[in-house]
Amino acid sequence: MFHPKAILFVGIAGALHSDLQLGDVVVAPRVYSYQGGMAKGDDFLARPQSYNGDWALSQSARAAARAWRAAPLSFAVHHRPIAAGEVVLNSRTHPLAEQLRRNYNDAAAIEMESAGMAHAGQMHQTPTLTVRGISDRADGGKELVDAAGSQPAAADHAAEFAMAVITDYLAGVIGSPNQVAVAGDVRRQSSHREVAAHDPATHTGPSWRRESGPLDVAWRSAITRRRQSFESPALELHLVPIDPAPHIEVRRLAALAEELAAHLPARVPVETDVDDQGARAVSSDSTSGPHGLFVGRHGQRSAWEPLPKDSMGAVLDETWLLDHLAASIITLITLSPRSAARYAPALAVMPADMLTVGRLDRMPRSHGSGFLMRAKLEVPPEESVPADDLGDLASDVAAELAARLLMAFHRGNR
Repeated sequence: MFHPKAILFVGIAGALHSDLQLGDVVVAPRVYSYQGGMAKGDDFLARPQSYNGDWALSQSARAAARAWRAAPLSFAVHHRPIAAGEVVLNSRTHPLAEQLRRNYNDAAAIEMESAGMAHAGQMHQTPTLTVRGISDRADGGKELVDAAGSQPAAADHAAEFAMAVITDYLAGVIGSPNQVAVAGDVRRQSSHREVAAHDPATHTGPSWRRESGPLDVAWRSAITRRRQSFESPALELHLVPIDPAPHIEVRRLAALAEELAAHLPARVPVETDVDDQGARAVSSDSTSGPHGLFVGRHGQRSAWEPLPKDSMGAVLDETWLLDHLAASIITLITLSPRSAARYAPALAVMPADMLTVGRLDRMPRSHGSGFLMRAKLEVPPEESVPADDLGDLASDVAAELAARLLMAFHRGNR
């Protein structure tokens, strides 16, 4: 309904590890849904599910925690898994405590809600992260520490740290890698980026320039050299260099491929590859849809991800396009190889059969109209923008590209 860029689930939890103190904060790189299993005789055979926290959110949490350690604050921040289920555990000797110790030994805390939140985020392809304050030790003394005010204190610590994570994360997904525009007269300092106010009166848009001739672009099918028979429609963005970009040495490609893999969603199984074209990281499991990043040796940078879809096909939702195109632009322009001076963006949706314009808040659909039935919908690289504009005005560039893609859809659907 709200099209969030990310979801942080903030609250309290009980400690499972003895080194955690009341009021400490646990950030979960992974959430275990621990209750799945089969009871057989006196034995319990675990059949768990787990959900990874979003990589970018986790990195923001680690950056915020580094700054936290330098400040004279009264609580520590831990990056450890959390166990979530429908049980309030208040005993170190109960069979459940033993089950957690044996099967989920790295879980530092236990609570009741994060697995459902993480599952919802996974279904809707929304980055999620759990941040919990320790309010009790799950050792039989819960009532005593609760009466002493441990729950509000733990919740305050979790909320305070979550705000630091949000500040750092927004600095990385909006605006340039060093600055983020926010509404109002605000200036804050995150752990390693400046957060500054945006003044609409001084705003200028990207400097688009029409290029004289057609530009060569390697589309996703040429980059990956493969396509599943029933592949989900994917939105692909390519930044084609106008001026010669620095040539990437072959010996740098393996490390670059690993860097690309780290930028893909944590829930997506990834395989990396290098060849004479460049470095790529692509999803290895078709069930999650086609995800990938590519940096060519001659300068092209590319990203693709599956479009939202239901049983009636894929949907071009303008809000979704704006958010995801802006995030992809920032990712591509801030990758470690030095960028060219100007890039011509190109877009495509492939396959584009059973594609329509719609809204995510009206899905799943029972009927629809205006379907496009084509092998490919594309916006060719005909106009370029400076690399600095891609970093500083990513949202504006994304808005223009989304408008061009929707126009191409309507033109092709006449």
